Amino acid sequence: MVENLVSIMPELLMTIFGLILIVIDVIAGKNSKSGVGYFGIFFIIVALLASIPVGGFKIFGFGGTLVWDMYSFAFFFVFAIAYILSTLGSVDYLRERGILKGEFYTIMFFSIIGMMFMVSATDLSVLYAGMETMAISMYILAGFEKGNLKSNESGLKYFIIGAFSSAIFLFGLSYIYGYTGSTKYVDIANMIQANGLNNFNIKLGMVMMLAGLAFKISAVPFHMWAPDVYTGAPTPATGFMTVAPKAAAMGAIVRFVWIALEPAAAQWQLFFSILAVLTMTYGNLVALAQNNVKRMLAYSAISHAGYMLIGVVSANELGYQSIALYTMIYGFMNIGAFTIISLLKNNGVIENERIESFAGLGKKYPVVSLAMLIFMFSLAGIPPLAGFMGKFYIFTAAVKSGIIWLAIIGVINSVIACYYYMRVTIFMYFKESEYDVDVNMKPASFIASMIAALFVIIIGVFPSFFMDLVKYMIV
Repeated sequence: MVENLVSIMPELLMTIFGLILIVIDVIAGKNSKSGVGYFGIFFIIVALLASIPVGGFKIFGFGGTLVWDMYSFAFFFVFAIAYILSTLGSVDYLRERGILKGEFYTIMFFSIIGMMFMVSATDLSVLYAGMETMAISMYILAGFEKGNLKSNESGLKYFIIGAFSSAIFLFGLSYIYGYTGSTKYVDIANMIQANGLNNFNIKLGMVMMLAGLAFKISAVPFHMWAPDVYTGAPTPATGFMTVAPKAAAMGAIVRFVWIALEPAAAQWQLFFSILAVLTMTYGNLVALAQNNVKRMLAYSAISHAGYMLIGVVSANELGYQSIALYTMIYGFMNIGAFTIISLLKNNGVIENERIESFAGLGKKYPVVSLAMLIFMFSLAGIPPLAGFMGKFYIFTAAVKSGIIWLAIIGVINSVIACYYYMRVTIFMYFKESEYDVDVNMKPASFIASMIAALFVIIIGVFPSFFMDLVKYMIV
C-alpha cells in the first residue's frame, strides 16, 4: 500500500494542489485571476522538489502498471518549465483580451497530471487514461478565446481529430490485448519474444497504436490538425501546447518501445525512421512558404517532432537522454518565442502576426528583438545556443547507432530551417517599420522571456551540466 502511494506521490500532490487552485479561483476577485496562475507556479515547484527520486530509485506501483523514476522526473521537470513560462507569458495577454480567467491555469495544471501518468505508465490502460486527461484539457485551451472564431475553429478541429486519434490508439490497444491477454508492457514484450510478429492482430495493433501516438506529436502524415490548431489557439496556449503534450507523448513512446516493443525493434525503428524523415522535411519545406510567424512556428513545431523521433530511432541510451534534454531546450526556446509574439500582439505591433510586422523592431525595441533573435537562432540550431546542442546530441545518438543517413537528413533539414528563422531576424534588423507603436514591457511577460532567453544561452554554453541531469534516465 505504501509503495503504491509513493509511486503516484507526484500525481497525488498535483491533484491536491489542483483542487486547491480551484478553491483559490472561486475566492479570487474578477481582477485577481492572475493570482491563480502564480499560486500554480508555487504549487508545481513544491511538487517538483518533493518528487525528486533521491539516489535514482525506481518505485513500481499498482501491480507494476506504473513507475516513478528519474525518467519520469525529467519529463515532470519539462512540464513544470512549460507551465511556469506559459503562465508568466499569458497573464497580460489574457487580461488585454478580456479572457483572464482562473480556469486557464487550472486546466493547464490538471493537464500536467495526465502527462505525468503518460510518462510513468508501464501499462497501456494507464497510458490511455493519462493521454485522455491531457487531451481533453488541450481541447479546452485551444478554444479558450470563445469570442474569437479562429480559436473556436481551433478547439473544434483539435477535438474532432484528437478523438479520432484516440479511437485509433484504443482500437490498436484492443488488438494487442486480445493477442497477448495483457496490457502490461512487460507481458507484451514476453509475448512478442516468444511468438514474434507473425500474427496479423499484433501487427495491426502495433501499427494503430503507434499511429495514435504519432497524432499526439503531430508527426507527418498525422499532422493535419496542428497548423490550424496552433494558429487559432490563444498564443500563450499555443506555446504550452507545442511543448508539454509533445514532450509527454515522446516520453510515453520511448518507454513503450523500450520495454514493450524491444523484441520488435527492427519493425518500429523502420516505422519511426520513415515518420522522422517525412516530419522533418514536410514541416521545414511548408514553413518556408509561411508569411504568418505564428503559423510558421506551427510548422516548425512539426519539424522539431521529426528531430526528436531521430532519438527514438537511435534506440540507445544517448538517444533517449537526448530526447529528454531536447524537450527541455525546446520548452525554453519555443515558449519564449510565443511569449514575445504575445507581448508584441498585445501592443498592436503585430496584430496580424505577419512577418512584415516585425520590420524595424531591432531599432525601436532592442531588448524584445534581442530575445526573439536568441530564440530564432536557437530554433535554427546555430551554436553556441541550446538548440544547437540539442540537435548535436540527437544526431550523435543516431551516428552511434549506425543510422548515419538519418543524421545527415536531419542536418540538411536544419540548414533548410535556417532560412525561415533568419527571415524574422532580417525583418527585425534590416527592414524599416511602417508603424510607430510603443511596446509596454509588462513584468510577467518580460520575466518569462528573459528566463527563457537566459536558459537558452546557459544550456548552450554549459551543455554537459544539463546532460548530466538526464544521464541516469534509463527506463
